[in-house]
Amino acid sequence: MKFRRIALGATMALALGTAAACGGSSSGSDGGDDSYSVGIVRFAPSEVTTEAVINKYTKLAEDEGWEVTTANPDGAVDKAIGAMQDFVQKDVDLIIVSVIESKSLTAGLKSAKAAGIPVASIAGGGADGVTFDLVVSPGTEVPEAMVKNMGGKGRVLALGYKPGLPCQLREDAFNKTVEGTDITVDRQEVLIPGQLESGQKFATTWLAKNPKGSEPLSIWACFDDPAMGAIVAAKQAGRDDVKIYGYDGTPPALKALKEGQLAATAAPDTAGSAQMLFDATPDVIKGGVDAEPKTEEIPFPIITPETLDQYLKDNPGADAS
Repeated sequence: MKFRRIALGATMALALGTAAACGGSSSGSDGGDDSYSVGIVRFAPSEVTTEAVINKYTKLAEDEGWEVTTANPDGAVDKAIGAMQDFVQKDVDLIIVSVIESKSLTAGLKSAKAAGIPVASIAGGGADGVTFDLVVSPGTEVPEAMVKNMGGKGRVLALGYKPGLPCQLREDAFNKTVEGTDITVDRQEVLIPGQLESGQKFATTWLAKNPKGSEPLSIWACFDDPAMGAIVAAKQAGRDDVKIYGYDGTPPALKALKEGQLAATAAPDTAGSAQMLFDATPDVIKGGVDAEPKTEEIPFPIITPETLDQYLKDNPGADAS
């Protein structure tokens, strides 16, 4: 169903003026089906959380008879813009972009808006042309737990990722939480793809510089994948004195929590997020590019070894068991 075309068609009809006198009924909005075409710009296949949201959304959409096409930019902004422009050429009804900050996608958003195609974002934030945004909370509970466990002093390796808005929000919350404590932060930028290997490499070097017993030590990663790499580095170095923190509640992270290798993670409700996006899709498409932007927040509670059993009870299958 091409609601954009209906809207543009109405504008064209006004421009043509006298053509309306012919009395044609081809632009009636009550005769279409409810089958939509949706183009989804993924973030990276290795980033499992948003992949889970996208996969669940795709299942819901295809069960409803919608056509869903996806593209993988591997976290690169220029590739994401290219994918958006490809979807414009394919004349989809809606473009969804995952994680990549919306403000960095100006060229793609302009192309979509010019074609009358609304854009929704999963955790990418607002920008001109984005009319629906699923936002994640900054997960402040994770750095708060870290600072408490460290007694407010020591040293932290922070593994950040600037291009991803969720990581930006989490790092902002991390910095505010650490501010005013006696904790020194050593920051490194994670690479995507290769986030697990990045975490392992940076952690290996950092652990060698910070021997056991020197001071309270922690590794904080803005998502679980580099935290998993840090766990590998700690194992290889024979270090059990460093507490490691992540976000996203991936199955490997939940397994690491259960085995005592991870101090905490935080997990979004991926099924609920997919359902929110699916439920919003018809209105986002019908609202068009000039609709008032809407935002929905994804719940993101902390998970610790003490709360893991309850989390798995509430979210069966979250650990892929």
